[in-house]
Amino acid sequence: MKFGVIGAGIFGSRHIQTFDRHPDAELVGVLELNRERAEAAVAKFASGPVPIYTDLNEFLAIPGLQAVSVATPDHLHTAPAIAAAKAGMHLLVEKPLATTVAEARAIVDAAKEGGGILMVDFHNRVNPPFADAYQAVRDGRVGEVKYVYARLSNTVAIAKMIKWASSSSSLWFLASHMVDVAQWIVGERIVKVTARESRGVLESQGINTPDLFVIMAEFESGALAVFEHAWILPEGNPTNTDLKFEVLGSDGALYIDTTHNRTLEIHTADTIDYPAILVPPYGPRMTGFVLDAIAQFVDAANGRGEVLATGEEGLQVTAVLEAILESIKSGGPVQVQVP
Repeated sequence: MKFGVIGAGIFGSRHIQTFDRHPDAELVGVLELNRERAEAAVAKFASGPVPIYTDLNEFLAIPGLQAVSVATPDHLHTAPAIAAAKAGMHLLVEKPLATTVAEARAIVDAAKEGGGILMVDFHNRVNPPFADAYQAVRDGRVGEVKYVYARLSNTVAIAKMIKWASSSSSLWFLASHMVDVAQWIVGERIVKVTARESRGVLESQGINTPDLFVIMAEFESGALAVFEHAWILPEGNPTNTDLKFEVLGSDGALYIDTTHNRTLEIHTADTIDYPAILVPPYGPRMTGFVLDAIAQFVDAANGRGEVLATGEEGLQVTAVLEAILESIKSGGPVQVQVP
């Protein structure tokens, strides 16, 4: 199957790498307005030359093109995703699906109109500790979920590196991951949020976006969650990312810490378990959960399995994040509305 990539930045490069290496994919084109960036990505991550395009219509007219991934900046997914979907392409969109509910719905509807599959790249669903945590909840090892705590933050160096940071935030860039994985693991939608933000540090450095977000959320069952997401960890931090995720249930608890040399702990009434974290199934050619997630899109496009996250699930995450912004604006709790 012939695949193309829209956007050749940090994550677009991973799409190029996966489609180039996957035995069931042929990378036939890259669309990128910055030709030099595309050339550098292809030179580093592809095994040979790949045609580079700067015009969307020419890119979508590549003979035999069947599937497209959109890896543009967060706020620029909608137009290319809709065009590709309406052209009948199978479509992979980096998270978040879009930065408004209206745009996310438009992408979902375009995919239905075009007839191709739509997958949102919430790649933490195949991040081994989260996959194990998901299974532990399915197996009833923690009982009824009562509380979730999630923290995913970056150093200020990441906000400085992202040229379009002022058009996004740690909410879209980071909270989208944890909101999705929390709903996925618990098996319920978030229906209400109350949130606050803090500003000043990034704005003083010319980056017009909040420093951090703190969010309290409620699931359908009444279970609660707290999310913390910041872009102002000090640059001297040992890692660029700080990730913690906890689930407290009626009969046990899960603790994920991927940044302090401990991955997943499962505590029950009688035992403490430290599951082995295995390399994803694609082995040395596809090692790492980020590539593994994209490889699952290749499998789904070839009719071998389901997408990692559906367009409707991506729409739900965008609705939660939009409600968070409304809560910050209003100062009170907001019900999550999905049209």
